[in-house]
Amino acid sequence: MTASTTTARIVFVVAVVTVAAVAAVMAGCNQTSRLQPVGDQGQRLELVAQTRPPILDLPVPIGFSLDERRSRNFAGAVARYVDHLYKGRADKFAVGRFYKRNMPISRWVLVTEIGIQGDITLDFEKRTERCRIIVSKGDWLNTVHVKAQLWTTGRIIGPAAGVTNAKTGTTR
Repeated sequence: MTASTTTARIVFVVAVVTVAAVAAVMAGCNQTSRLQPVGDQGQRLELVAQTRPPILDLPVPIGFSLDERRSRNFAGAVARYVDHLYKGRADKFAVGRFYKRNMPISRWVLVTEIGIQGDITLDFEKRTERCRIIVSKGDWLNTVHVKAQLWTTGRIIGPAAGVTNAKTGTTR
């Protein structure tokens, strides 16, 4: 074996070790941004909310992305409708706990929690709005699907109601 062959092998081994170390550090950094310890001793790691979700008062765990082809939303002056599908990798029970913990931060109140055929369905209310979160096992690539449906309830009174016409003096 020549000196140049030995040097090449040493360089190769150092490169492989460096790549492995960088990959381990990156994997560790990714996990700490998605999970945070809870409880007295931090026995259980919980999901963390994105800082800028697509709908500001509808939290989404870090690592989950919006499936734009299967999502839609509408916002008007006095009503809104959201039908979003998010996909990500997490335990579905951790995702359910995430929504029970994070929705009240945006003043949503949990009304019902239902388990149906393996899905977790959470219903929330806030003033004249309702929100349904359905957490289900997804396909092999994305282990969890989150269906978020939000809609305005009750009678919607438009902004023009009770306005007096300055010319005629009539109220409409």
